[in-house]
Amino acid sequence: MVGNRLSRLRQYRWSSYRSYAGYERGVQWLWRQPLDRICGGRSEAERCAALRQYTEQPVRQGVLERPWDRLVAGLVLGSESFAWQLRKKQVRANAREQPALRQLEQRLKWPDIVSALERVKGEKWDEFSQRYGDWGRDAALWLGRRRGRYTLGELGQLAGGMDYAAVGQAISRFGKRLQTVAELRRSVKKIEEGL
Repeated sequence: MVGNRLSRLRQYRWSSYRSYAGYERGVQWLWRQPLDRICGGRSEAERCAALRQYTEQPVRQGVLERPWDRLVAGLVLGSESFAWQLRKKQVRANAREQPALRQLEQRLKWPDIVSALERVKGEKWDEFSQRYGDWGRDAALWLGRRRGRYTLGELGQLAGGMDYAAVGQAISRFGKRLQTVAELRRSVKKIEEGL
């Protein structure tokens, strides 16, 4: 099996690997310099041998990782830690046009959302979550959906047994209030900074 994969790698005629690895001379238009010295070696023969070693050793060891297995959130090709580093650097993108971008955001846990909300409001969840007209519960639902990526059903259970349709309505109402009430936007900003 390994021999078959190595053979296919070495003989696939539509790849430039054969030229880079020294299995054939290659075409004139192929510019080898970017990859030529990447694996080491002083002479052309040493560089080809180093590239072959680097490329073929994982196949010999049975470590066949497809690059797409390392695709994080459909956006970043690399490790999870690399994706988080990019996110920390505030990579700018449009979440509406690239929905997968939201998967790069750290998913918040419900207790963290409630704790941050309690700090900003200055009272406990049990005191304001069931109070008529209080924005606290709806803010928690909105943040849970947006930053915690919870389903409506999950949020309903976390908020004390609400129906998912009622959760959806509460989130929608709160989103509209955020657009019009500046004080509410400031409070939510404080909550998000505390998360």
